[in-house]
Amino acid sequence: MIKPLKYSLRMITRARGSSLLRSGAVAVAAALTFFVLAQSSTVRNQATDLAVGGIGVDTIERATLSLTVIAVIVGALQVGVLMTRVVLQRMQEIGVLKAAGVSSRDIFLVFLFESLIYGFTGGVIGCLVGLLIALLGPMPGSEEILRAFVITVALSTVVATLAGLAPARRAVQAPAVEAINHAW
Repeated sequence: MIKPLKYSLRMITRARGSSLLRSGAVAVAAALTFFVLAQSSTVRNQATDLAVGGIGVDTIERATLSLTVIAVIVGALQVGVLMTRVVLQRMQEIGVLKAAGVSSRDIFLVFLFESLIYGFTGGVIGCLVGLLIALLGPMPGSEEILRAFVITVALSTVVATLAGLAPARRAVQAPAVEAINHAW
């Protein structure tokens, strides 16, 4: 029996540079999310000053929220595509694990934990990038930064984990013999 979390960490450390790239897919979306959340009160105050010509505060807030939602959706799609690629690249390894008697549940958890780790790492990196971007403008308060950090990391972790469900299921459904003979 393998321990899925430990095995996932070992596979991520073995991948090195490509792991950072996979986390980067989430980091871009997380940076935008963090920036919008951290600057929300500043945007609200500036929107009040700029509310002319029929464009109100609500419209500006909805526009910034829409950008955030789009970034999160794009991040989820990127993680889904990258995790599908990871599953395809490691198909022979999956076949060997199945032939060795590793349960489908453990194989599923390996890939699910991997996408969770990419989401968490990307969320933290994105928050740091978003904070650097936020420093270019008016500095948000420490409460706003903490709130934005917690929401962004939690959101990126959940979204990446959900995006990793389909590739993890695909890894489990592959028959052992076909997986071993799979050529990438």
